[in-house]
Amino acid sequence: MTNDRKDEWFGHPKGLYVLFFTEMWERFSFYGMKALLLLYMVEYLVWDQQEASSVFKWYTSLVYFTPVFGGLIADYLLGARKSVAIGCVLITIGHLCLAFEPLPYFYAGLGFLILGVGFLKANISTQVGAMYHPGDPRRDAGFTIFYMGINLGAFLGPLVCGSLRFAYGWHYGFGAAGVGMFFGLIVYLLGQRWVIQVDQSVDAAGHELHTDESSAQDAGNPADNTATPAPHAQRDRVIALVICCLFAGIFFMCFEQAANVMMRWASDQTNLQVFHLEPTPASLEIETAGADPVAGQSGSPDGGSWRDAEMPTSYTQSINPLFIILLGPLFGWLWIWLEKRRKQPSSPAKMALGLFLICMAFVVMMIASQAEDKESSAPLQAIPAEVKLADYGATRLRFDETTHTLQMNGVLPKLDRIRLLGESAAQGYHEVAERLIEEAREKAEQASDQEEWEVRASLPDDVPAPSVIALLPDSVRWDEQTRSLVASASIPDRDRLRLLAAGADAAFREAIDSIYVQSSMYRLVVWWLVLHFLIATMGELCLSPVGLSLVTKLAPPKNVGLCMGLWFITTGSLANYLAHQFGGGWGSMTPFDYFIFFAVVGVVASVLMVIMLRFLKNRMHGVR
Repeated sequence: MTNDRKDEWFGHPKGLYVLFFTEMWERFSFYGMKALLLLYMVEYLVWDQQEASSVFKWYTSLVYFTPVFGGLIADYLLGARKSVAIGCVLITIGHLCLAFEPLPYFYAGLGFLILGVGFLKANISTQVGAMYHPGDPRRDAGFTIFYMGINLGAFLGPLVCGSLRFAYGWHYGFGAAGVGMFFGLIVYLLGQRWVIQVDQSVDAAGHELHTDESSAQDAGNPADNTATPAPHAQRDRVIALVICCLFAGIFFMCFEQAANVMMRWASDQTNLQVFHLEPTPASLEIETAGADPVAGQSGSPDGGSWRDAEMPTSYTQSINPLFIILLGPLFGWLWIWLEKRRKQPSSPAKMALGLFLICMAFVVMMIASQAEDKESSAPLQAIPAEVKLADYGATRLRFDETTHTLQMNGVLPKLDRIRLLGESAAQGYHEVAERLIEEAREKAEQASDQEEWEVRASLPDDVPAPSVIALLPDSVRWDEQTRSLVASASIPDRDRLRLLAAGADAAFREAIDSIYVQSSMYRLVVWWLVLHFLIATMGELCLSPVGLSLVTKLAPPKNVGLCMGLWFITTGSLANYLAHQFGGGWGSMTPFDYFIFFAVVGVVASVLMVIMLRFLKNRMHGVR
């Protein structure tokens, strides 16, 4: 019994391409939003790194955990079709919630995304397999095509959403992710008549499959038997599988720094002017240059030519899926080539190689951090009493009391500059600014939407006037005659930073601005990041597809789904939780110290796995 050729395109069921584009748009939305999320919290909501990483770790760990329950709901209640459709709707709603600014929409959006991915992720892949009879030689090729859809979406999402964020604002980028998922929903609903599940009890030729030893023997064809290993052998295989899952979790704990710390590195320490080997110095002409004094990117200098344009930070998140698309077929060919020569390494050996490669990816970043670690200095008589230098510049900002100079190694991030300026403002200025913020909030709550209003807060005579009027947010102006700060709208946290920074100590501001401009010249070319992601992707290709295949080989036949859940919990949920737990420490130590930790973790895990290869091989009982 074979599929009608009329229901096929290019030798595969038409439903495969329906699922391909559905998953492509889902991954477009997922990775497009993910490429914006961390920087949105840091640069727009102006949360500190630890707070942003905390939200990020819970979102990513839950989004990889809920598919376990989504699979159970599909199996026992709704079925895969309805579950995927519900997932698409919830994901679309989640992204569209993020397109609105109020914070409750932000949290609601994340909640909808967590639930939506739970319904979709666990069930769309099972529909791919269900379109092929057991033993159909096209099955692996079908999953390969489907996997390319995943990576195509992951490649395009950060490019499109990042471009819209760069040109129009954060919420346009989030909105684009929602539109992408809506396209996926439409494709899925319109293509339902082609997503057909075939009878899994017969093979591609229409022969009935035997699922136990007695029926296979009765049929006189042992080759048809789906054996269950002896109990002790199965127990050993499960032990080997658990160990491999734990090591894979370590790999992805390191790998998932890409969406957190590596985004911060790309935003702050990387020269994103691809066609400039030397970065353009940071501009302090905030109003005339149209630069954002808080966000990490400043836009094209002087509105210049395409050669001067900066690449949006989110584009760096497309490097990994691009390398997967380019290198995936090469690695597939390599394993086959080695197998023909009986030199293909075992699955645990490939995983050990993947761990070593993730170590080398962070060695690249260690070298890059040393190249960035150059010194800037500026004269300064004294540090304002309120300023704690150690909290900024990744602990590399310091004051030399002997020479009366402010010194910094590496790049001073733009957000650190704004926070330092605000911290240096006189105590009296802080008190007036905070009073203005509170009164503006109360007035905004009381006034109608159409009503125009103003609130004023006067500075005492002994408190200096704002030293950088250009830093004041749009909703606040300085009235020189009455020495008053005047607000005409509520002042969110982002504008609070600018309001405080406008009152910076003049001498300290001059020194900090000098350090900021000097250190901006130490931003590194983007090719360091490209090399890091190239090596990390090679590690992923050694470990991730191999690990997924290993689960199906080592798991007890009746518990393949449970074991696959274990794989996703360790490599997705647990790995992301730990990755972003560590990510909260970015900025509290030097970049070199941060990167060396993950390099050491990678090499230690690799060595341990090599030591355990013989043990694992014995426990796998013939499975390679």
